[in-house]
Amino acid sequence: MLILGCAYFLTAFCAHSQESTGRLSVAPVATAPAASPAPATTPAPTPTQPPVAKVPEPTSNVVDAPLPEIANQPKVITPSQTSSPNGPTGPRDGHWYTSIGAGAMVQQFTENGTATAKGQIPLDQGDNGQLGTYICVKGGYDFAVRDVQLAFGSPIPMRTGMELEFIYLGSYEKLDLSPTSTGTGNTGNQVLPSVGTETYNLNVYNVNLNGLVKFEDLPVTPYFGGGVGCAVLYSTNHKMQVDGTDANGNPVSYETALGSANNVCLSLQAIVGLERKIYENLSLFIEYKFLAFMDVQFNYGNESTTTTPPVAGGASSSNDFMAQQIISSGLKWSF
Repeated sequence: MLILGCAYFLTAFCAHSQESTGRLSVAPVATAPAASPAPATTPAPTPTQPPVAKVPEPTSNVVDAPLPEIANQPKVITPSQTSSPNGPTGPRDGHWYTSIGAGAMVQQFTENGTATAKGQIPLDQGDNGQLGTYICVKGGYDFAVRDVQLAFGSPIPMRTGMELEFIYLGSYEKLDLSPTSTGTGNTGNQVLPSVGTETYNLNVYNVNLNGLVKFEDLPVTPYFGGGVGCAVLYSTNHKMQVDGTDANGNPVSYETALGSANNVCLSLQAIVGLERKIYENLSLFIEYKFLAFMDVQFNYGNESTTTTPPVAGGASSSNDFMAQQIISSGLKWSF
């Protein structure tokens, strides 16, 4: 009986297990239908945009010079500079300037100069060894530097200039006077010993227009040039004192009265100088000048010295030119 009950229990348990398993089995999930595509639409036209101007990039007027350590790079040269193997060396544009200078007349000589007392024979004038005073004021323009190719070598930076110069020259003149004897053969004219002196005070006011050539890019600027102008000469306190013998051996003795005279004549000069910048636009210059006054003639009165008894009469003098050698220095301001 017990065995039959166990068998019944096992049979019922198995049937229940199969029913539970069927309930837990999962049916396959159906796939959802695909969504139908949306109807196609025509895109709206894109409005045309006006072209936009490109903003220019900012520029700079600063010139970037190459670094010195970069080899084989070209040097930057601006229009206001001049070039050299080592690069820019200084300004090369034109500029105005003014200057003032002073110095001394160290020597004066005359060519074919004669002095004649009224009624006497002409006497030759000697050279004047007295120092004289020289003062000048100048204003001018230095043109731009140009590289000039000469017949040999590399181009040389050169500058030309024009200036207007006002000169005062003052001196005390003391000239030896001597008769001239005409010799024969190859000896020509023979000058005899001095028979007297001629003295006077000379004051000269001179205006010259000068042209100059300057060599640039050097520690000291050398230059040379010349000028032409007009001079007014004043001679005061003129006197001739003669006591000797003439060309024929005859004794002669006389003197002239104090007199004054003036003359307007052509002036010519040659200039050689050195210029050195000492501060910004300020330069120091030193010059040598050969200044000549052409065909100078003075008339000191017409009263004769041959009266009896002799009186102090008038005189006259003339020459082909009267030349001065002058050394001066001064300051030049450029702007």
